[in-house]
Amino acid sequence: MNEAMATDSPRRPSRCTGGVVVRPQAVTEQSYMESVVTFLQDVVPQAYSGTPLTEEKEKIVWVRFENADLNDTSRNLEFHELHSTGNEPPLLVMIGYSDGMQVWGIPISGEAQELFSVRHGPIRAARILPAPQFGAQKSDNFAEKRPLLGVCKSIGSSGTTPPYCCVDLYSLRTGEMVKSIQFKTPIYDLHCNKRILVVVLQEKIAAFDSCTFTKKFFVTSCYPCPGPNMNPIALGSRWLAYAENKLIRCHQSRGGACGDNIQSYTATVISAAKTLKSGLTMVGKVVTQLTGTLPSGVTEDDVAIHSNSRRSPLVPGIITVIDTETVGEGQVLVSEDSDSDGIVAHFPAHEKPVCCMAFNTSGMLLVTTDTVGHDFHVFQILTHPWSSSQSAVHHLYTLHRGETEAKVQDICFSHDCRWVVVSTLRGTSHVFPINPYGGQPCVRTHMSPRVVNRMSRFQKSAGLEEIEQELTSKQGGRCSPVPGLSSSPSGSPLHGKLTLFSLYSSAQLSFPVM
Repeated sequence: MNEAMATDSPRRPSRCTGGVVVRPQAVTEQSYMESVVTFLQDVVPQAYSGTPLTEEKEKIVWVRFENADLNDTSRNLEFHELHSTGNEPPLLVMIGYSDGMQVWGIPISGEAQELFSVRHGPIRAARILPAPQFGAQKSDNFAEKRPLLGVCKSIGSSGTTPPYCCVDLYSLRTGEMVKSIQFKTPIYDLHCNKRILVVVLQEKIAAFDSCTFTKKFFVTSCYPCPGPNMNPIALGSRWLAYAENKLIRCHQSRGGACGDNIQSYTATVISAAKTLKSGLTMVGKVVTQLTGTLPSGVTEDDVAIHSNSRRSPLVPGIITVIDTETVGEGQVLVSEDSDSDGIVAHFPAHEKPVCCMAFNTSGMLLVTTDTVGHDFHVFQILTHPWSSSQSAVHHLYTLHRGETEAKVQDICFSHDCRWVVVSTLRGTSHVFPINPYGGQPCVRTHMSPRVVNRMSRFQKSAGLEEIEQELTSKQGGRCSPVPGLSSSPSGSPLHGKLTLFSLYSSAQLSFPVM
C-alpha cells in the first residue's frame, strides 16, 4: 500500500548490490523537557547565525511493502509449518527517495538488510518481478539474473528519453541492468504477475511477456481519471481489469452496479451547492463569450477542455476484465465489430469515472470506487466459456464511506477476503467486513479462524444457530465485530448496503495514516 511520507532518512551512497545491515532498536519517546531542549538546540543557533543547519539527510517520498518470491508462502514450503519459530516470511520494504530508492528485507529477527540501492534521480514506480510461469514451449531468457526489479526513473538508461518514459530491469542477484523498455509517453505505474509485466500509461496499457519481455498485447481504450491514479487498473493472477471508455451492449455482462442513487439529506445539500456553483460558472462563460473577455482565474485552455467534454462520446464508470492468457496478441479492442475472445466481463460499475480498483487473492472479487469516493462496490465475477455477454457480475456490497468527497489512493483485501481496506489522500484508512459470498457479517463469519460457508437450511432447521449463540453467550457475552448483525448471511439479499451509521462504531475502522 503506497503512503506519502515526509520522514528524514540518513543519506547513503549509491549501491546496486546492497549489503548494509541495520539492527533493531527500541523505540524511545522524548519527554517534554527533552523536546524543548532539542528544539532550542536546533532553532537558537540558526537565529543567531542566520543560516539553517545543513544535515546530510533526505526525504522519504513513498514506502511500499512488496510481495515477491522471497516471502511467497506458495514457493517456500518452510513457511507452511504451523506454530513454527523463525520460519515466518520476511517483509520486503521498498523506500523511494528524491534521488533513488532502496529495497530492504526484514526477517522475524528484526535485522533489516539492504538488498538493493540505486541513486539516479527520482523513481515513480518500482516492482519486484516474480519468477515467470511458462510451459514446455517457452524458456526463461533471464533465469540466471532473477529475481528482477522493474524501475521507472526520471532519467532512463540511455539518458536521451523524456522523463519517466522507460522501464529499466535490474538483477537483484548481480546488480546490473539486464533490459530497458522505451516508451514515447510518460509511465504512471507498473504491475506484474507470473505471466506478464503491465506498464500503465495515460489512456493506454502495454503488457509484456514475463519470460522474454516482448510485447504481448496493448489497450488504447482506457478512460482517463483526474485522481491520483491516472489510469486505474487491477491485475490478478490471470485477469486484468481496467476502466473502459465506452459501454458496448453486445459485450455487456449480466449484472454490475444496480444504479440506485438514493442520497441522504447531507449529500443532497452538497450536490445542490455544486450544481449552483456550476450554473454560475456556465453563466459567466456565456457572458464571456458575448463580451469576448475572460474572467479572472479562467484560461482559454479550461474553456476548451469543458467544451470538448460536452462533445465527448466517452462513458465513465465502465469496467472491462480480460483474460491475459487467452487474449490475442496486438491491440485489445472492445467494439461492436470485435469478437469476445479473451474478454471475461464488461459491465457498468459507477456513474463517475473509476479512480481505483483491486482484485482479491483468488481473482474472483473486484472492488471499485469512483472519483467522488462516497461508495465502494464489491463485485463477484462469474465467467462464462462462450462470451462476456453470458458472464454474471454479482454486486455483493456497496460499502459507504461518507458524504464528503475523498480521493482514494489504494484498496486492499485481506488474505481470507473477510476484510477490505480503503485508503484515501486525507490520511485515513477505512476497514469494512465482508463475506466472499455476500451477506451480512456476523459472529459466525468473522470470529472463526477460518472462512465459514453460507448458512444452509439444515443448520437453521436443526437449531445449530441457536446452539452457537447460546455457547457464545456462556463464553462471556457477545463479541461480534458488527453489533446488531447476528442473523445468518443466507437470509440477506445478494446486494446489501453497509451504511456508515450502522458500521462506523466498530465494523468500519477509520484511522489516520502516519
